[in-house]
Amino acid sequence: MRIKLQAVYLCWASVVNVSQSRQAIAQFLQARLCEERNIEFCERDDRMEESFRHAGKVTGVTDGFLNEIGKHTYVIYIYGETGNMDEAKHIAFAGAAILKAGGLGIKIETAGKAFEKNKWLGFIETFKPAYLYKMFVVDSIINMDGTVYSCGMHNLGYMDTIISGEEFQKAVGLISMFGYYQIIDKPTILKGQTFSTEIGSPRYRIMEEQNQPNKGHELFENPLGMWRLTRMDSPKQ
Repeated sequence: MRIKLQAVYLCWASVVNVSQSRQAIAQFLQARLCEERNIEFCERDDRMEESFRHAGKVTGVTDGFLNEIGKHTYVIYIYGETGNMDEAKHIAFAGAAILKAGGLGIKIETAGKAFEKNKWLGFIETFKPAYLYKMFVVDSIINMDGTVYSCGMHNLGYMDTIISGEEFQKAVGLISMFGYYQIIDKPTILKGQTFSTEIGSPRYRIMEEQNQPNKGHELFENPLGMWRLTRMDSPKQ
C-alpha cells in the first residue's frame, strides 16, 4: 500500500547562475518535467553558501563548489508531493533537469543533504531505485548521548530509524542496511519483530520510537513514524 502524504512536501534549492529570464527557465523546466509542479524563483540568497556547506558535509562537497554557490544568481525551489518511491524518482529527475538548465547544486530540504552537480547527475545517468536512499536520506545524525538516527525516509514513504548504545560507524551501517532492506525487499515490518544484518550477527528488536529527535520540525519530522532498533544482547566490550 502506497502512502500519500498530503501535508509533507519535498522541496529543494537548486542554485543557478544563468542569464536566462525566469520565464525562459520556467518554460524549459515545464517542458522537461512533463508534469506540472510548483516552481518558485527567488533572488540571490546570501545564506546559500553556508547552507550548502553544512548540508554538504555528509556528501563531501568541495570548497570550489561552495565558491560557485556563493556566486549564484537565483534560487529555484520545486515543491512536489512525496511519500512513495515513484514520486521521489520523479523529483530526482526534476532536479537533474534544473541542473542541466544551468543549476550548480541540489539541496534536499527535507533531509538536510546537499549535492554537487556531477554527483547528482551521476545517480541519474545510472539510475537504480536503491539510489533514492543515497539521494534523499541522511543516516548518520548523532546526538550528544551517542544516539544515531536517520532523516528523510518519509521522502520515500518509510519510517526513519534510531539506535542507541552502539559505536557510531556500526550504528550507521545498521541503519543503512535496515533502510535498504525496506526499500529493496519491501517487507511488512511489525513492532516486536527482530532484525539482523546476517546469520549469526546480533539481533535487534524493532519497536516504534515515540519521541522522534525531529519532533515538531516542519521539514525533518517523519509523519510516518520512526523505528527503534534495540540490541537483544549486550555489545561485546
